[in-house]
Amino acid sequence: HRCDIVPGRSDSCAMYGSVRVQPDPRYIAEVVVLVTTLRAKRTEYNACKRVKDLLEIKRVHFKPIDFNRDARQAGSGESEQIAIKRLLEQGKLKTGENDELILPQVFIDGFSVGGIDDLQEKEDDDTLDALLLRRDPTRKVDEILPGMMTIEQALQEFCIQGREEEGDWDDDEEYESGECDEEEEEEVGGEPDAAGAGARQIASKST
Repeated sequence: HRCDIVPGRSDSCAMYGSVRVQPDPRYIAEVVVLVTTLRAKRTEYNACKRVKDLLEIKRVHFKPIDFNRDARQAGSGESEQIAIKRLLEQGKLKTGENDELILPQVFIDGFSVGGIDDLQEKEDDDTLDALLLRRDPTRKVDEILPGMMTIEQALQEFCIQGREEEGDWDDDEEYESGECDEEEEEEVGGEPDAAGAGARQIASKST
């Protein structure tokens, strides 16, 4: 079922489960976020949740790579292994003391943005949208997981979920692009700046 974002709650469905908010298709850049859903690591877990909240309020589609071993074993692990392997080969993974991986880490079109503080700073400075909208034609796009966990797939899942809830979906029916009702498409949101206004309040509300 669809799960709505609930500020301040970490138990709203699964932390990185099915699509909860309809992604804004204008944000076409690939966003990969290295996270942990292991609550024992409270500092890292809370920072990861703040990243998730900021991106979801902006309706940015992102690809979470969970470094919680139990969570990876519960899924196929294919996308996680590909992402980790590529980031290791490119030397982009940041580590701290004792070579422990720093979490969260955010990558936009293959380039490291940093953690929650860096992401929040770009949002506050109104520079995040330029990256998400790919406004700079000279900026190289180097996707970490091309063709995997795409925004098109997320929009498809959201559309199917919505129609299932309305009882207007046949399990044998195949999804075709554009099948979502106009009303659902209008729910994508207003201008990116309008969504950003809510995202800029994440830091104070999520601490």
